[in-house]
Amino acid sequence: MTRAGVIHRVEYLALSLFLVGAAIAAKDQLGWAFWVFLLAPDLFGLLPASLMGRAPARGYLPPRGVWLYNVWHTLTPPLLIGVVLTLIIPLGSPFPLLGWLIHISVDRFLGFGLRGEDGGQGIL
Repeated sequence: MTRAGVIHRVEYLALSLFLVGAAIAAKDQLGWAFWVFLLAPDLFGLLPASLMGRAPARGYLPPRGVWLYNVWHTLTPPLLIGVVLTLIIPLGSPFPLLGWLIHISVDRFLGFGLRGEDGGQGIL
């Protein structure tokens, strides 16, 4: 593993620990939606993407489904949704999105990057 890879993993470990700490601090406000969002990237990204055609090899996704997996495993959508819930809909709670952010940061800490065009798992 390269030095940059180690640095990225340490950064994602720090982010994961921070987010888990935030979830523990907000445990009374999380509710059931937190657990749904903790699994959301795989339920709405990995599962449907794996059904979008034939995978080129074991452990790969069909190339047509890679974009869906990558969208659900990127930090941008949960952060944008959190901003919208906080600013536009004052009654909405951004706390369930912590689950989504924790999922992504733990994936990156474990070395799972975004999928490549061929459907193969990117490694950090």
